[in-house]
Amino acid sequence: MPDGLGPTSRAPLCRECLDWSEHRAHLAGRLGRAMLARMVELGWARRQQGSRVIRFTRDGETRFSAMFSG
Repeated sequence: MPDGLGPTSRAPLCRECLDWSEHRAHLAGRLGRAMLARMVELGWARRQQGSRVIRFTRDGETRFSAMFSG
């Protein structure tokens, strides 16, 4: 099991969070953090330095869409 997803963590496993600046919902909790960490590790997404912004790479957009567009 990926780090931080186990039942011993106090953070919620998964919840919706309304972004205060974008006014859009995103996936929060241990699952959201684990998914983002894996996407960054795979090179699908990159953090914009000095910002909270996450940018998908071209390959990441393609692979994410293929995985979740069922």
